Amino acid sequence: MNLSDNYFLTKVEAYTSNPLQRKDDLKKTIDVSISNGKEEEFEKLTFTAKYICGMMRVLKNAPGIPDVTSIDHIENDLNENMKKGIELLKEIISFSDDSNREYFDRTYFTLTAQNFANLSQLFSDLESVKKYINHLKRLS
Repeated sequence: MNLSDNYFLTKVEAYTSNPLQRKDDLKKTIDVSISNGKEEEFEKLTFTAKYICGMMRVLKNAPGIPDVTSIDHIENDLNENMKKGIELLKEIISFSDDSNREYFDRTYFTLTAQNFANLSQLFSDLESVKKYINHLKRLS
């Protein structure tokens, strides 16, 4: 996996057949990860984001899934992993410059409905990155 490849995100979009919704912010996160040796944390973030997105899909479809018996358990698990994902993102962004840190605070970390939507989009993009990374690992 070569996160520093200028076409990495284009390859992610091509592989998943989905345009990235927060591509510029994802690029900033990748750049900060690379320049500060936080690739491992970035990979943990992609894993957590993929898990969060999966849990959100299960929660959304739970009424129609007979095997889902404890929505409360799913909600608690989702909340815990959202906190974990936000903390991982904050950790990575903490190595960024002041303007980027302020931007991420305004766009993702302040608790508003719009910021939750922004965060959900970013996690969805990170899920796409994780799917592509998994694909690359299977090839090698």
